[in-house]
Amino acid sequence: MTAAEHSPEAVRRALWENDRAPNGLLRNARAEELVAAAEATGDRDLLRHALFGVIRAYEYSTERGRMLVPFARLLQEWDRDPSAFDSGDTHTFHWMFKWVSSGMLTLPEVPLATMEQWLAEMERRYRTAGYTERAVRQAEFELADDTGDTGRAARAFAAWTAADRDPMANCHACELNDQGSYWLSRGDDDKALRTWAPVLDGTKSCMEEPHRVLAESLLPLVRTGRVDQARANHLRGYRMVRGNESLLPSTGLHIEFCALTGNEARGLELLAEHASHLASDGNPWARLHLLTGTLVLLRRLLALDTGDQPAVPYAGRQCTVRDLHDLLDAEAAAIAARFDARNGSTVVSGRLKARLEQGPLLAALPLGVRAARPVPAVAAPVPATAPGPVREDGAALPDLVAEARRLRTDGHPRADVVWERVAALVARSGATPDPLLAADLLDQRALAAGRADDASARELFERVAAAYRAAGAPGRAVLAELRAATAAIRAGAEPEEARALLATAAASAEALDPADPVRIRRVAAAALLRAKLEAMLDHDADDHGAARLDAGLAAFEERFAPYPDAPGDGVEDLLAEADETRADLAWRAGDPATADELLTRAARRTLAAGHPWEAVAPLTTRARLLLRVGRAAEAEESAREAYAYGAELTAPHELAGVRLTLAEALYAQDGKEAEAAGYALEAAHWYDAAGDSAGAGAYARLVLAESLGEAGRSAEAAEVLESALPDLLEHGDEQAVRARDVLARNLRALGDHRAAAEQYLLAAEVARGWDHQGAHAQLATLAAECLAQTGGLRDEAVAAYHRAVELWAAVGDPAPLARALRSAAWLEAGRGDREAARELMARALAAVEGEEPVLLAERAHTWAQTARLLLDGLDEDAEDDAGGGGGESAGAVRREAVDLLRRAEEAFAALGPDAVGERVRCAVHAAWLDRDLGRAPEATTRLRALVAELDTVDTEEARQVLTRLRRALDAFVRED
Repeated sequence: MTAAEHSPEAVRRALWENDRAPNGLLRNARAEELVAAAEATGDRDLLRHALFGVIRAYEYSTERGRMLVPFARLLQEWDRDPSAFDSGDTHTFHWMFKWVSSGMLTLPEVPLATMEQWLAEMERRYRTAGYTERAVRQAEFELADDTGDTGRAARAFAAWTAADRDPMANCHACELNDQGSYWLSRGDDDKALRTWAPVLDGTKSCMEEPHRVLAESLLPLVRTGRVDQARANHLRGYRMVRGNESLLPSTGLHIEFCALTGNEARGLELLAEHASHLASDGNPWARLHLLTGTLVLLRRLLALDTGDQPAVPYAGRQCTVRDLHDLLDAEAAAIAARFDARNGSTVVSGRLKARLEQGPLLAALPLGVRAARPVPAVAAPVPATAPGPVREDGAALPDLVAEARRLRTDGHPRADVVWERVAALVARSGATPDPLLAADLLDQRALAAGRADDASARELFERVAAAYRAAGAPGRAVLAELRAATAAIRAGAEPEEARALLATAAASAEALDPADPVRIRRVAAAALLRAKLEAMLDHDADDHGAARLDAGLAAFEERFAPYPDAPGDGVEDLLAEADETRADLAWRAGDPATADELLTRAARRTLAAGHPWEAVAPLTTRARLLLRVGRAAEAEESAREAYAYGAELTAPHELAGVRLTLAEALYAQDGKEAEAAGYALEAAHWYDAAGDSAGAGAYARLVLAESLGEAGRSAEAAEVLESALPDLLEHGDEQAVRARDVLARNLRALGDHRAAAEQYLLAAEVARGWDHQGAHAQLATLAAECLAQTGGLRDEAVAAYHRAVELWAAVGDPAPLARALRSAAWLEAGRGDREAARELMARALAAVEGEEPVLLAERAHTWAQTARLLLDGLDEDAEDDAGGGGGESAGAVRREAVDLLRRAEEAFAALGPDAVGERVRCAVHAAWLDRDLGRAPEATTRLRALVAELDTVDTEEARQVLTRLRRALDAFVRED
């Protein structure tokens, strides 16, 4: 530091700045420098403040143990001259005794005898200062609990909680944290959660609460079945502890929670964000707790056979899961052993062992966030709604085959699952299946290839057809021929080849024995495929074959609708498929009414056929259609039907789709956002299971974040959306802007105005290239608002508002233009340029000339705000000088302000009852100004007339405003 920097004033300023710096090693180092600088000045008061500063810095970092030395110096200063400490310093000095007491517990090198002596010294000094024993007994409890003296801990706990609270008692939130932890350590999850309730619900809080309690509540909530709350506490709580050195034990708890709830990939991401702290040895206690949570995760990953996967860098090299586990396991055991040696017990190593031996609490708890580093070995999640009973693999093969064939005939979603079990059972038995079963198993292979658009699908289906014919199952052979034709069409076969394949399959269907129960179905399937094929090949038509397809499907329905819905001959599902296709054509043609009718009929047909799972698709599509035309309540009803009928679905993508649609329908209605969030969360979970995290899964997370934000859960919304943002930015400009807008709104709700402004500016940059610039202008305005709320960025906010003004002027929308001008005026006034502020207010007024109510309202607001702007600049000292020119100037300003407020009041009156609140505010403000100008009687008369007028207005708002107005009138008369 230079000579100027060594001056007492410079050191004092530097201490103030460092107190507001981010917690961490840099702040600590600077605090140490400032102690030396303060000591060099010879100013003992300044030295005390520097010592206070370095102790505070250590307390909120990983170096808590280092506070012992500066506090010993502070203690010497106190013993030398207690009177040198003012009341605030006296309180801080005694408060820091508690920090030192708890800090000693975190250092295994501090002997137990030393801590006992310190506790006694603390008790003596507190008694001398007149404090109760509450803080001392809490310190005794912590000492006994950490060293494993359960009897003493129980006695100290009782004495602590019975003693009166006084200025030395820890804040209520911190006390509740420790008390809940006491019950948790004794296995009483419910009592711990009840104790923590005032912290969790926001009633009690402080600098580090609810941060710590949110983390500690996670596993008790899961164990007691409150998984929704556990999820919320994790998403909300992790944002609070992320990157905070003093809260590394809480970070360890979040990692542990992820490890035990099927979120190992998320746990790895959290670990990666804090990997640099794994080797930090400034606070052995905090490090041990971070290592413990990390080891729970690493053990879980080893159990999932991912030991050779990369974990995080450690000790200067990238470690695998197994390497990192072995290193940290040894280090955690060594730290625990040091504490045990100091404490004369095995309590620390015992607690470590208990945590490491925990098994998973849940197979999967969806969190809503996307894990960027999925754990390959984690099994696919179990469906939220489990399918009906299926025979175990140990059942007799003939019974299992019979069930698989029955489910296949019904078109049941579980058929594939049962066929997989059949294949596994056949493989284990080593027996050669009979020809029919061999054909069935080959058919399953071909179906899988077809769903994956594998090039081998056509050839496989042709082999299946031959196998079924050889096994004496011609009906199944025809179906395989139809599927071979479909595979060829999807693979881009030439038109004539496709027509020939389909003709062969159709001829085979017609050639089936009339007594064959599947003949009509095969003929109908061939006819349906032909209608689609011919339309697809009609690509030269103006409508790309849409009219031909609709006509072909209508003819198909007319031909096959008369057939009964009987086993084998039933074709209701094929007719439903035709209806769905025609509905899509109608919707594309701009006929939503016809589309609605066709989708409703398709669902009804599948239900009539006894296949409720097949109603899911048309009902879900109908819900989306209804949403598009603004009928959200009906969309919700249709989506709920689809959700109910989808109980036996097993395909993750289908499970996700119906949930996402229901979530969107609920989100579109006020008051249903919380329920929408639940279904969007499920949708994201199932899209992840389907391997579509970056596509539809990202959109589901966007809906989830929107719903959470509207439900008042902004921290969760931001956490979810930040995880999905990289994917959403790849979904096109419109969705990128929407995602950034939602994220910014939630960051703003959390008070992070700088980050919100950044998101709005990035969104505005995308919208800059759009044809209509309204969105660009709105985003620029929102960015300006956030910048204005961020300390230290006033110049940037002014520039942003001026940019918004330019954009709104170009758009030609006067109301937001006036609002942006007024906001810019206030910022210019804050910078001291009142002339520029007046000019901007004048421009705002000129922008909203006209008789429309919206323009009149903006004129009224501009008049009222201009008056306040004028008054805000008055020189009160000059105003009080009765004989000076300043008083005359102030009087002129007041008269101008009254005139502006009267104009605003008249305009608000013309706007009717909806503007009554603004009208009254202007009237009361003008009355007080009139009083200062010596016109109190006239002002009183005006207020009484307004009271009489509002007394005749029969609205709830008018009644509330009238009550406030009467109080203002009473105060005005009394003052006068």
